[in-house]
Amino acid sequence: MKKIQSFSIIFFLFLLPFSVCAESFRVRSVTTLVLDTEKSEGKTVNIGYNDAVAVFFPENIIFLKGVEIEVKIPAEILEYRNSIAYGLYHRIKPAPVKNVIDYQADRIELAPLPSRLTLILQVPLIEKHNLKSGPYGTVISYMHNPASGPLLFRLLPVMKGLPDDIENVVFSVKIKPLFINEGGFILTLTYPDEEQYPVSVRLDETLLQEPHSLQLLSPGNHYLSVVSEEYRNEVRQFTVESARTTELEVQLQDTTPHLFLIAPENADIYLDNELLENPREERAIDPGEHVILFRLGDYELVRQITIEKGRDYTVSMTIDIQVSETP
Repeated sequence: MKKIQSFSIIFFLFLLPFSVCAESFRVRSVTTLVLDTEKSEGKTVNIGYNDAVAVFFPENIIFLKGVEIEVKIPAEILEYRNSIAYGLYHRIKPAPVKNVIDYQADRIELAPLPSRLTLILQVPLIEKHNLKSGPYGTVISYMHNPASGPLLFRLLPVMKGLPDDIENVVFSVKIKPLFINEGGFILTLTYPDEEQYPVSVRLDETLLQEPHSLQLLSPGNHYLSVVSEEYRNEVRQFTVESARTTELEVQLQDTTPHLFLIAPENADIYLDNELLENPREERAIDPGEHVILFRLGDYELVRQITIEKGRDYTVSMTIDIQVSETP
């Protein structure tokens, strides 16, 4: 009768509504890990029936919306229903380390292991997480703030009479990051001179007020345009991946037009009646009307061109030979 009464009290506590309360407890050992945001598949550790896993969070959590804890329950444990429970805690003192077994923490969740081979818990890290409980997974109603410290998941026996070989039972625990369905974008503008003139940056037709700050975007292709009176207009297309940051550098160019001249090696080229010493080198040119003269022996070809600000021009001299059949 005493066993049944003790079990009833414990089971009643499991049915209490969600609450956070301080608790002191002892574990056999603690495994610590940092949630790896580069591995969407998560990390797996093995623990025993009275051990714990402490989950620390990285500095960069911009893409995280939650953390998932998946426990593989050994089949032999199913014979002892409600004999082992799990607990979830935060505000842990002292900070979890391998050789410390006594802790004080605020309890978030306490419940018996389910009568199935897998337990899945999802802990939200942001308000708009869109996580939903289902037949195989439970979303904890508590939202954890990673800045407040790590989460601690523990297993604990809640009934007497467990077999001696339970010491050798291994629970596989996978800790997995849950990401928002967005990626990051960072723009870097490189100016041609030390003096930086204003530019207008549009991202997918939306004017950016702070173009150098991190932008959160939906996965897929996006378009960027940089417009300025002092620089040439720049247009780029880039791709954003979910939970990844895409960096794009745009080198701004001034609006001085440039001229490229193409002619046979032995041709003389005049620009506005001035013989060019190195005619095939790219050269800056002022906007306006210009006259280009190509001279090859006694053959001359003259072209007048209009140069506009912010554009480049190529002028080629071509000599063509036409062959036709005489009847």
